[in-house]
Amino acid sequence: MQIEGGTGNGYAAGVTTGNRLKVSSTSFPLEHEVNHHDGLAFSFGVSLTPTGAGDCFLYIKNNSDLDMVVSEFMMNAASDETISFKLGDEGTPTGGAEGTPVNRNAGSGNIADVTALSGVDITGLSGGGSVMGIFLKGGESSIRRAPVSSFIVPKNKTITGYVSSGAIQIKVGMGFSFHSTGH
Repeated sequence: MQIEGGTGNGYAAGVTTGNRLKVSSTSFPLEHEVNHHDGLAFSFGVSLTPTGAGDCFLYIKNNSDLDMVVSEFMMNAASDETISFKLGDEGTPTGGAEGTPVNRNAGSGNIADVTALSGVDITGLSGGGSVMGIFLKGGESSIRRAPVSSFIVPKNKTITGYVSSGAIQIKVGMGFSFHSTGH
């Protein structure tokens, strides 16, 4: 069997005796493709000491028509702490300072179409569901977590971050990109 190139360039593809296509390829994660070609990959980081137990320290609402895909977190804490992330909190956040996510492509002028807040005790939110909890051993190197399924935040939905104990200095960085299911 021979498979003809669909572009009319005269090339044909080889097939093994097990009916498998012979290929030589390079694979990139989707986030790399979105970053390189579309300039729609971003980082947002916070370094703060939430006031008390159960306090929200991070709030990001997607204002874009494209899905926001959260692909990774980098975290550390001065003392033992558990950080959890929720999807779908609702309400009007109070007590946070607005921040600006940084584009991961130095050649892109795109900005993240989000409302990004950080604070020591962001209030006014409820609902949502916990999608990830991470125990951080205090004083150790940062850890990276990349959820295999990523977290999808559609337009007008949120992702929020909470601490368990509070009164502990934390650093959290989040990587996310924007794209549609057809990308």
